[in-house]
Amino acid sequence: METAQMEDPVSSNPQNEKTDPSAAPTQILPRVLLTDEEKEAEFQAGQSRVLKMIANNAPLSDILKNLVLLIESQSPEMLCSVLLLSADGNHIEHGAAPSLAPQYVEAVNGSPIGPKHGSCGTAMYRGKPVVVTDIFTDPLWEDYRDLAERSGLRACWSTPILSKKGKVLGSFAMYYREPRIPTGAEARFTTVATHIAGLAIEHYASPSTSGPSSIVRSY
Repeated sequence: METAQMEDPVSSNPQNEKTDPSAAPTQILPRVLLTDEEKEAEFQAGQSRVLKMIANNAPLSDILKNLVLLIESQSPEMLCSVLLLSADGNHIEHGAAPSLAPQYVEAVNGSPIGPKHGSCGTAMYRGKPVVVTDIFTDPLWEDYRDLAERSGLRACWSTPILSKKGKVLGSFAMYYREPRIPTGAEARFTTVATHIAGLAIEHYASPSTSGPSSIVRSY
């Protein structure tokens, strides 16, 4: 499995050096490697920030976007999304997917849930997690395979977001660009994401807040 390479914060530009001899030489800054304890502390702090956004009645779209970015920050290869279940209980609505291709997000938005509707539509329909390790061969993705291929997606596992009473509110999904199975760490991230997303969605569905219908749908 290839590891995504991060760009150096400052890199040289040979073209500029040739055209501007007076330019100051660039400097490659060293990467800072965090310990496991520091990574965990940052992850906990990120969770606290998202929970504070809920308490402060931030827009639901902003909360979900920040939650997705927090989870994605734990793995450079991971792409995540939060989808909502429509009011009629039969369709998918966009929640947050800042790293997925816009054409993919637009195509999925409004699609039906059901027993054979990719990972997310099926997870919402079943009310149970759906793990697809290879989109190109799994029958659940038969109707969405071309869309996934055009968007560079190869694996997707989705977990329903549930209310405190067990009602399906939406789904949280992890995507990868190559076939793979979930790890223990990813299972933990999913638990965190579905819990916080459930709190946020229920908060905005309560009479004291504006409700999910007021979401500004941004990518």
